[in-house]
Amino acid sequence: MGGLRIRKAVNMFRCKKWLRTATTDCDVEYNGTVIHAVNVPAKLCPECGEVTVPDIIRERVLQYASDRGRTAIDYAECENEEAAGGQALL
Repeated sequence: MGGLRIRKAVNMFRCKKWLRTATTDCDVEYNGTVIHAVNVPAKLCPECGEVTVPDIIRERVLQYASDRGRTAIDYAECENEEAAGGQALL
């Protein structure tokens, strides 16, 4: 879904349609550093095509990048690693 516009969840209900679950690429800037993430969960408006990445997901992108010392991450891979780590503790 690269190339789609990504916006904060400000106008998500503009079209009055149910948003669909999607994944996308997104860039998050923090202290002048741009973090690029792929396979990021998002919401897609079926009417206008607007893609929204919730703030909590953007925060997790920053956390994952910080934990790994990278400026490019695969969000789904990071989530899988977190889940596997949680299972190892049980």
